[in-house]
Amino acid sequence: MSPNDALRELFDAERLSVLRFFRRVTGSSVLAEDLSQDVFARLAAANLAAISNPQAYMRSVSANVATDLIRRENRRRLSQAEIDNLLDAPDPAADPEARLIAKDRAERLLRALSDLPERRRAILLAARLERVPHRVLAQDHGVSVRTIEIEIHKALAHCARALVD
Repeated sequence: MSPNDALRELFDAERLSVLRFFRRVTGSSVLAEDLSQDVFARLAAANLAAISNPQAYMRSVSANVATDLIRRENRRRLSQAEIDNLLDAPDPAADPEARLIAKDRAERLLRALSDLPERRRAILLAARLERVPHRVLAQDHGVSVRTIEIEIHKALAHCARALVD
C-alpha cells in the first residue's frame, strides 16, 4: 500500500471523528474543518509507514493542533482600541450609589445562602465555588447526580428570588 493510499484510508476512516473533536473544542464547524485539514496535512508530511499506530498518532496530532489553537488564542494581543476602551471604562467602585447597591445585593445573597438547608447550601458552594464535579458530590452525599443538579437548581432559584425581591 502506497503512503498516499494509507493516508486516504486513514482520512476516510477518521475524518468525521476528527471533525467532531474539533467542533467540541471550538464550537465552530468552519474552524473544525480548517483544523481537521491541518491535521491531515501534518499526517501527509509524516511517514505513515513508519508509524505503528496511525490512528493513535492522528489523535495525538489532533490534540496538539487543539493545544496550539488554545495557546494562540490566549496569547492574542489587545488592539489599541480595546486598550483604550478598558482605560476609559468607568470605575463602578467610584460611585457611592453603586457601592451601596452592591453591598445590599451581597447582604441579600448571604442571607439567602444562610436560609438554605445545610445540605443544599453545602452542595451549591462546593459545586460553584470549589468546582467539585457533580459526580463527586453525588458520591459524597450518597445521592444521584440528578439529585445534585436539582439541589443546585433549587438553591440558585432561591438566591435569585432573594436578589430580585
